[in-house]
Amino acid sequence: MKKTILSFILFFAIFTAYPQGGGEDLPESWDLNLAQYPNIIRLPSLNFETIMHQDSINDLDKSMPWRYGIERPVPINMEHGGLWTILPNGGKIWQATIKSEGALNLSVNFDDFFLPPGARLQLYNHEHTDVTRTYTNSQNRINGQLGTWFVEGDVIWIEYYQPPGFQGTPRLQINSVIHGYRMGRVSALFNDNRGLNDSGECNYDVNCSIGNDFDATKDLVKKAVALLNLGNGHLCSAALTNNARNDKTPYLLTANHCLENSNPALWSVRFNWVSPTPACGNGDESGDIQTNFTLSGAELKAHNSLSDFALVELFDAIPNSWDVVFAGWDNSDTNPLFGVGIHHPNGDIMKICRDDTGAQKIDANGTQVWLIGGGTHGSGDGWEIGTTESGSSGSPLFNDRGKIIGQLYAGQSACNGLENNKDFDIYGRFAISWNAGNTSQTRLRDWLDPNNIGLTSIETLQNLLNVPDFEFIGDLKIYPNPASTSITVMNNRYPHLSYVFSNIMGQRIHSGSLSNTMNTIAVDNLSEGVYFLHLTDEDSKDSITKKIIVKK
Repeated sequence: MKKTILSFILFFAIFTAYPQGGGEDLPESWDLNLAQYPNIIRLPSLNFETIMHQDSINDLDKSMPWRYGIERPVPINMEHGGLWTILPNGGKIWQATIKSEGALNLSVNFDDFFLPPGARLQLYNHEHTDVTRTYTNSQNRINGQLGTWFVEGDVIWIEYYQPPGFQGTPRLQINSVIHGYRMGRVSALFNDNRGLNDSGECNYDVNCSIGNDFDATKDLVKKAVALLNLGNGHLCSAALTNNARNDKTPYLLTANHCLENSNPALWSVRFNWVSPTPACGNGDESGDIQTNFTLSGAELKAHNSLSDFALVELFDAIPNSWDVVFAGWDNSDTNPLFGVGIHHPNGDIMKICRDDTGAQKIDANGTQVWLIGGGTHGSGDGWEIGTTESGSSGSPLFNDRGKIIGQLYAGQSACNGLENNKDFDIYGRFAISWNAGNTSQTRLRDWLDPNNIGLTSIETLQNLLNVPDFEFIGDLKIYPNPASTSITVMNNRYPHLSYVFSNIMGQRIHSGSLSNTMNTIAVDNLSEGVYFLHLTDEDSKDSITKKIIVKK
């Protein structure tokens, strides 16, 4: 990021609302002392003995999406189950609160979603430490359906706000919530970590080096990979995929089996969930980062079991300010010199694996796949670096030039302590997906080469290239200033933003990472006066300094 751009952002962001899809205004009620709040709707307890038994079997099968949560029916609408509040200025707030005891996170599925212009919807937890992106009328769909991303904790607040002077009749009908039971923080119900650091110890975080011949490519293509929430309590992985027009159409490539019992209209995706402190197959815990690089809803364009692929188009365009990429591909079916997989195993932070033997083409009981040989299948000893696991389903396989050549279908590769078990994995072949079937609904070429140019490969497209500087306004927000107890930095653009907070003499008071969407720096123990917040984008090494006033 350029110093001039970031300085401009910080100066104006205090007064500027965030663009849709970014870090935005906080929920309206957070600044109000409302006289009444809705009664908490409490859901009955779940039978985890049965759930854990099912997971012990299903977790061994990569041809199934990984289950992290249980979908629970909750019929709530704006007439039944919530509370309306009319504000003195004529604005309106509707709130509903749901508790599912012991949940690590909760998300919501709407089967009727309509917001009038000017209105907004946000979901957040009881502690006000986690809040979703802001939903507006730009998320209205013809089918009226919407699925949200997770909110941490076992209580979720749904808040609709209509500013004074705006007209229109909203419709919100909640159909279900997803009780997430093995992602996020450590749960006392299980005797191990779930979600973050839940994958095997032999995994390599994507920021680990896997060789000088691919590290630079890896640092680019990882920005295409997403964690895919299927809206039914299950997860897959996916990749944002470029097309021959290079027009940033938000196509997402994943596995056909991820469509089972799921509705793409309720899908949501998260990009850039990458550890700032990577663990590289040594059993250490990965550092976490909380970001709001999430989008909701997609339309199925094509799928086929012949190569186990599914292509969807996200309803929302990728915001111009997001540092993501549209991955290139190769449909030539040429054997790669080596292969690299990037994925989210077991709902964990992004991981990477590398196979030096080179994938082979085989027929796996009628599915045309790339074989990462291992065990008794093919040549080779599995992945030389890392592994895949359940939840990696649908994740991309890149060739040695960083082009997608397949997506994960199944396999037996896994961790055996700090070592890979040297078993096999199989990926549906991109080249088979390209021409599979006789219609546009069964193959890729109609969508990824819409003008029928006949390309066999294309390059990765960076979302940030050629974006005018002024479109970066609103990516960072610092408030309040002056401050008395703490300052908050809202960050939706820079995955590796660090800071140093110092006094006027240059003495360091605080330092660390501001990579989360919402970051708080305490100033309650400081004397009144002028301080400085020095921000550095660790990716580009550009930096700026912002003056902060502490006033009691």
